[in-house]
Amino acid sequence: MRNNSFLNKSIYTFIFMFLIFNLTQAQMSGNRLYKERNSYSEITNHFPDYKHFYATDSTLTITASILLNQKADQFKLTLGLNEEAENPKKAIENINLRIENFLNKLSSLGIKKKDVYVDFISQTKVYDFDIEGNQKIVTQKIKGFEIKKNIIINTDDHSKIEKMIYEASDFQIYDVIKIDYLSNTIEQIHQNLLKEAHDIISRKRDDYFGRFKHELIGTPIANSSFTYIFPDTQYQQYTAYESSDFDVVRGNYNNDSYIKKLERKGKTFYYEGIKYSGYDKVINNENPEIGIQFMINLSVKYDFKKNR
Repeated sequence: MRNNSFLNKSIYTFIFMFLIFNLTQAQMSGNRLYKERNSYSEITNHFPDYKHFYATDSTLTITASILLNQKADQFKLTLGLNEEAENPKKAIENINLRIENFLNKLSSLGIKKKDVYVDFISQTKVYDFDIEGNQKIVTQKIKGFEIKKNIIINTDDHSKIEKMIYEASDFQIYDVIKIDYLSNTIEQIHQNLLKEAHDIISRKRDDYFGRFKHELIGTPIANSSFTYIFPDTQYQQYTAYESSDFDVVRGNYNNDSYIKKLERKGKTFYYEGIKYSGYDKVINNENPEIGIQFMINLSVKYDFKKNR
């Protein structure tokens, strides 16, 4: 009986610890579990895993992969605005005045005019309708013209982006089209990562030939791939809510009709960078700042004499 009691307590303890572990894991996952799975994005957002090495009786192929999280050197903010008037001339005059006043305001933030470009987007007719009540005729007419322009602003200070958006609202500029992240040192980063990957290859090679005594022959053959991903392609979204199982609205009689109004479900957007699995080295993984992710893979094939 005492053995059975001890066994039962052990089983209950195991089940309890198992549940606690799973609940903890679920809590740590957060609300992003509500994200709709997209098999295409999951594949394209994951840098493939590579083998530590691959050997035959006469060849050895070693790979090294590195991921770098790098802060952007420059940021490009694109704002959109439009202006309607009875004729194109008036619309252009009004929109240019708003832009000029906004640019003067930007100078107080340290933004120079050489860092700003105004892009003319379109000039379109705006139509409306005349309704003649007696004859019940609806006639379309030209109401005026609309001019659209974009303001493109370069800055190397990320903290100024929100300040510029804040000031833009005073000039009825509300459309934040996009924010681009730019790097001025891509070639230098490529060279640095290539050197890091070569060092990893050398350590793996020395480790292998230190364990398996082979005699190298010929010249190694190398292949390398280098790519980088900007933040704008890495944002995911989810809507976290639980819905009732009974959501059909019925009246007391079949002829009754009701309008069912559902509560608004807010969407959450978050940054999901490249997964770290499969990399020999991840640089700046402790930095929470969102930036550009650079990836390099180096593969080197060695030939050696077969063992007799």
